[in-house]
Amino acid sequence: MDWSSVYENSGEEDGNWENHGETRSSRNAHRLLHCHTSLHLTKQQNASAQYSPYVAYAFTVNYILGVGSLGIPYAFYRAGLIMSNIMIVLVTLLSYMTVMWVCESVARAREAFVLTFRLDETSALRSFTYSSRQASVAVEYEDFPEVTQLCDRFLGPVGSKMYQISLLGLMYGGLVGYSQVFVNTFLTQVDHIGDWQLSSVHAAIVFACIVLPLSCSDLTEQIYVQLAMSVVRFAALLIMVISAAYAVYGDPYDGGARLKENSESPYISDYSLVDMSGFGVMFSTSVFSQLFQHSVPGLLAPLGARNQEKAKAIFGSTLLTTMMFYIALGSVSSLYFGPKLATSVNLNWADFTWGVDESITLVPLWAKLLSMIVVVFPALDTLSVFPLICVTLGDNMAVVVPKRWGTRRGKKSSWKLLCRLGAALPPLLISMFVSDLSVTLQISGLMGIYVAFFAPALLQLQARREIPNSNVYSGIFSGTAYLVLQIIE
Repeated sequence: MDWSSVYENSGEEDGNWENHGETRSSRNAHRLLHCHTSLHLTKQQNASAQYSPYVAYAFTVNYILGVGSLGIPYAFYRAGLIMSNIMIVLVTLLSYMTVMWVCESVARAREAFVLTFRLDETSALRSFTYSSRQASVAVEYEDFPEVTQLCDRFLGPVGSKMYQISLLGLMYGGLVGYSQVFVNTFLTQVDHIGDWQLSSVHAAIVFACIVLPLSCSDLTEQIYVQLAMSVVRFAALLIMVISAAYAVYGDPYDGGARLKENSESPYISDYSLVDMSGFGVMFSTSVFSQLFQHSVPGLLAPLGARNQEKAKAIFGSTLLTTMMFYIALGSVSSLYFGPKLATSVNLNWADFTWGVDESITLVPLWAKLLSMIVVVFPALDTLSVFPLICVTLGDNMAVVVPKRWGTRRGKKSSWKLLCRLGAALPPLLISMFVSDLSVTLQISGLMGIYVAFFAPALLQLQARREIPNSNVYSGIFSGTAYLVLQIIE
């Protein structure tokens, strides 16, 4: 998943901990939507859509593709081609089911708000003025609730806290992953200065010098920077897929195949079809790479009432697109690079010759430029993403600081600064000593199991019990049998 599209500073210090993990998309939606988007779906039929399904599709694809995509090829190689392909398909199917359950829970929560207001409206409290009733309407019809709010509404305090803790683990996992990507990429480009040999500690210090000041500042949303990064991200992934596919037939120098005299293409490395020792790596990486359930409410809001019924097709086609991307990148990279695969696949292009010559010095400039895009882009992306996550995580941590520890404005600011440093420093320290991205993805994927699977299933179960009516998001996977199967798994 792409953490840059999920978190940013939104001033959570003015809110409460229940808004932990609020998505950037929901805040954008709140700014963009007019008051009619806060009405119940049945009252929005005349409202125009805020963005088209095609734009929603593009946004969602960008949300999912992130640091997880760099670890997919290594996971494919570890688990074997057949098991990896089956697993990514199954995880994608489960992700689609749980995404739609979140959609249904959002609709039922909004319906519950409506029912609550109507009950209050017909009560004997005649002392309310017309203006106060209108204010109540605004509160009841507040835009699409976040998943943390859904958990608090349907699962109670325990379920909500479990979700928040899991999401907290995901955020830290994302920070560690981005730190590792920068450190590993930096060392492939600058491994020594004169006679001074650089290590991961030095690279992490360089990264810290850049991101710590940014993490301690109030950042504004960098729309154009993020848009440019999204374009380059797609370009880098396409370059990797196309060049690796070409290399199977035209590049005997960079792969992991054992070449013999007069070896001819295709240059395919040794590979396994099923390797159970790689099951955990593949499963956790797949979960992490297809995880965007916590962003669903914010993606639904700007669609408007007219396009809400298209959410199933939008999210289904999005997950299908990313799945095909992962299958293509994972399969072709594991076949070609084999045992040479780095845990962060972009590093395999650091000395990529494109089949021109065994010596990298003879590779033409255009080929070196393409390789540089693949290798360097993830590191540049971290410079804008890492501070955004740190600011959000730190501000949410500051919210739970007991009031007795500091009630004055100056003390609150100091605690907020300390919490942001507390969010940024541990991942930087970990990246000094742990460079294996696959380990981080495994741990983050395990933390994401509750966010991706259990929380949506429990939400659907509880919400259906309270409001059994079908809604615009209901489909073939809405039944209780699928819920029971999901929870058992």
